[in-house]
Amino acid sequence: MQAAPSRLNHFFVILLFASFFQANSQYRVSGYVEDASTGEKLFGATVAIEGTTQGVVSNFYGYYSLIVPANATLVYSFVGYTSHRQTVNPTADITITAKLQPRILDEVIIEGNKEESPELAPQVSTIKLSSKQLMNLPAIGGEVDVLKAIQLLPGVQSGREGMSGIYVRGGGPDQNLFLLDGVPLYNVSHLGGLFSVFNPDAISDVSLIKGGFPARYGGRLSSVVNIKTKDGNREQNTTEATVGLISARALNQGPIAGGKGSYMIGGRRTYIDLLTRPISKSASDGSSSFGYLFYDLNAKVSYDFSDRNKVQFSFYSGDDRGVAKFQDDLYSFENGIQQIAGEEKSKSVFAWGNLLATARWTHLFSDKVFANLSTSYTKYRFKLTYDYEDTKEKETEFYQYKSGIEDLSLRYELEYYHTNNHSLLGGIQLINHSFTPGVNTIRRDLETEETEETFGSFGIDSYEISGYLEDQLALSQTIKVNMGVHYNYYSPEGSSFHSIQPRATVRVLTGSNSSVKLSYAEMQQNVHLLTGSGAGLPTDIWVPATDRAKPQKSRQVTGAYTKAINALGAELTVEAYYKRMENLVVYAEGENWAETADDWQDKVETDGIGTSRGIEFLLHKKEGKLNGWLGYTISKSDRRFSNVNFGETFPYKYDRRHDVGLLVSYELSERTDISMTWVYGTGNAITLGEARYNVMLPNVLISPNDVVWSHFGGNGEAEHYEGRNGFRMRSYHRADVGLRFKKNKRNGQRIWSIGIYNAYNRANPFYYYFDQEFDERTLKDSRQLKQVALFPIIPTISYTYKFN
Repeated sequence: MQAAPSRLNHFFVILLFASFFQANSQYRVSGYVEDASTGEKLFGATVAIEGTTQGVVSNFYGYYSLIVPANATLVYSFVGYTSHRQTVNPTADITITAKLQPRILDEVIIEGNKEESPELAPQVSTIKLSSKQLMNLPAIGGEVDVLKAIQLLPGVQSGREGMSGIYVRGGGPDQNLFLLDGVPLYNVSHLGGLFSVFNPDAISDVSLIKGGFPARYGGRLSSVVNIKTKDGNREQNTTEATVGLISARALNQGPIAGGKGSYMIGGRRTYIDLLTRPISKSASDGSSSFGYLFYDLNAKVSYDFSDRNKVQFSFYSGDDRGVAKFQDDLYSFENGIQQIAGEEKSKSVFAWGNLLATARWTHLFSDKVFANLSTSYTKYRFKLTYDYEDTKEKETEFYQYKSGIEDLSLRYELEYYHTNNHSLLGGIQLINHSFTPGVNTIRRDLETEETEETFGSFGIDSYEISGYLEDQLALSQTIKVNMGVHYNYYSPEGSSFHSIQPRATVRVLTGSNSSVKLSYAEMQQNVHLLTGSGAGLPTDIWVPATDRAKPQKSRQVTGAYTKAINALGAELTVEAYYKRMENLVVYAEGENWAETADDWQDKVETDGIGTSRGIEFLLHKKEGKLNGWLGYTISKSDRRFSNVNFGETFPYKYDRRHDVGLLVSYELSERTDISMTWVYGTGNAITLGEARYNVMLPNVLISPNDVVWSHFGGNGEAEHYEGRNGFRMRSYHRADVGLRFKKNKRNGQRIWSIGIYNAYNRANPFYYYFDQEFDERTLKDSRQLKQVALFPIIPTISYTYKFN
C-alpha cells in the first residue's frame, strides 16, 4: 500500500533534481557594451542569445546582465555599429565587456535589428536618436540643433517660426522634462529660442518619450527628453573645432590614468557681439552700442575605481547676455552761447542662463544588482536691469527685475535582473526647490532725495519626495508588460499634496516582426511656467504649484502598432492617443510678467482643462546609405478656463490639425553626404478681430465677443472676435538642405558644411496685423490684413577640423 507513494516521492525528487540541475547548468553573463574606438558606454544596445527570443538591453550606463545556456552565442548590436558575436560556454558567472566597432560606409548592409526593435520593446511612444543621426541634419548658421530634429518627429509641434521650443501632444513648453545626464534643465533656449542650449559635439544620444511613461520618470505631463553627453575618449586624446557664421565651438576629450577614466570638455560661443557693437557705434556716431552673446560649457570626468565601483562628475553652464548703451550730450546756454553741461547715459542689460552640476556613483552589488547614487544641483536665472544717469541734473535711476529657480536633489536607484524575462527597478528622490517668481527693485537718486522700492513675488521654498517601483516581465514569448507606480509627496510653504501615479504598458507580438501595444500613464507636475508669448523667452517665469495654483495632472492612453520592414531596414509605427490635462495655468486677460501685482497668483487663471487626441505615423530608417524618417500627425488640442473665452472651449494656440516632418540623409560617398528636411503644418490658432463697426455709446448693446476699442463723445467703434484663437494663420511649410564635404588629412579630418535654410524662400507668417490702405476703386481707406514673415532663404557655411 505504501509502494505507490514511495515511488511518487522518488519521482518528485527526480523532478526537483532535474530542475535544480537545469537551473545550475545556466550561468549569468554581465558587463558593459562600449564603442571600441572611444570606450564610450552605449545606452540601449541589444545583447541577444542567437537563435532565441531571449535578450536584454543595456541600461543608461551601458550595463547588461542575462542568463545564458551552455554553448550559446551572444550577439551584441547597436545602430551605427558592426554587430559582434561571441560564443560562450560558461561554467560559472562571467563578465564580458563587448567593444563594438563603428560601422563604415562600405559595411552598410541590412541584416536585421541593430538595437532592440520597437516591435519587441515593451515601451511605447519612445524614439531614440544617435549622435550620428543628429550630425546628419542640415546645419543652420553652422549649428546642428537637437530640438529642431525632435520637431520633425510625429506628435511634436515646433511652436513659432525658427524657434527651438517643442510642444508635445497638445502640451505646453513647461510640460517637457529636459534631462541632461539625468538632471533637469529649466530653460533650453538661446537667442530667444532660435537655438537650443545643447552643444551637438558633446551629445552622445537623445531619447524622446511622448507617452506610456515608465514609472522611473515624473514631474512633467507631456514628454521626457533624455540627453546623454559623451563620457570622453578612453583610447586616445582627440580635439575638434568648428567655426560658423555666428558661433564657434570646440571639444577635447581623452583618457586619464591609463584608460581607467576619461574626460570631456566642450565649449561654444557666439560672436554676434563682436559684429554688432562696432556697427551700432559707427551708425550712431558713438552715441549707442548693442551687443549680444551666448555661450555653453560642458564638462565630464569619469573614473573606474574597480569593475564594480565607478564615479562620474558632470557640469554644464550656459548664459545669454545682451547689453544696450546710449549716451547723449546735454547742453545749456550762457550768454547766448551753447555749451555742454553734462551727459545723459543709459544702460540696459538682459541676461539668463543655466548652471548644472552632478556627481554620480554606480556600484555593482552583484551581477544581478546595479545601483546608482547621484546628487545634483541645477539653477536657472533671469535678470533685467536698467541704469540711467543725468549728470546735468544730478539724477540717477535704477530698475531691476529678476526671477529664477534652483534645485538641490539626491537620488538613489536599484536595478535587479532576476531573469532574462523579469527585471525590477526602484528608486527614491529628494528635491528642494527654491523659487524667485519675480522681484522688482526701483531706486531713484535725485539731488534732494533718494528712494528705493522693492516689490513682487519673493522667494518660495518647497520640497518633494518621490519614489517608484517598475516591473518589467515577459509573461510568454509573445506578451511582455512594464508595470509600475510613481509616488510623489510635494510640500510648498506648509501645504502638502500626495499623488499615486500608476503606469502600465502591454506589448503583444502579432507576428515575427510586428506587435501591438497599449499603455496608460498618470502624471503630476509641481511647477508652472507663466508665459505670455509661448516662444520660450526668458520673461517666461517658473513658479511653484500652491493651494491656489494646484499641481497639474494628466491621464494618457496610447495604442500602437509597430512593424519592422526588414527588406528596407526600416520600422513603421502607428500610434493613437488621448490625453486629458487638469489644473492648467495661464495669465489672466491683460496680465503679464511686468505687471506690478505683489503676488503672481493674483495674475493667473488656475482651473484650466486641456484635451488632446491624435494619430501619428512614423516610418524610420536608421541604417544604410539612405536613412531618415517620415512622420505625419493628425490631431486636435483644446483648452477651457472658467474666466477665459466666457468659459467656452477654444483651440490651443499650437493646435495643428495636420503636421508633417521629413528627414532624408544620403551618403553620396565616403567624402560627401547630403541631407534635406521638409516640414508642413496647419497654421497656428490666434485671436484676431473679424470685423469692426461703429457704435453709439453708452447706450448700446454689443455681443460678448465684441470689444469697444475707442470712442469720442457718443460715438465709437467695436471689434468683433469669433472667440479665442478663432482665426487660423496660413499653413507653414519649409525645406532646409545641407551638404557636408569631408577629407582626411595627415593629422586629422576637415569638414565643410553648407546649409540653406528655407530653400525655396517660403514667406511663412510670423504674425498678422491690420493696416489702412487707400482703395482706388471705392476711393476710400480700406482695412487690410497683412502678415510679417521672419526668415527668408538663408545660406550658411561652417568649417570643422577633427585632430587625430
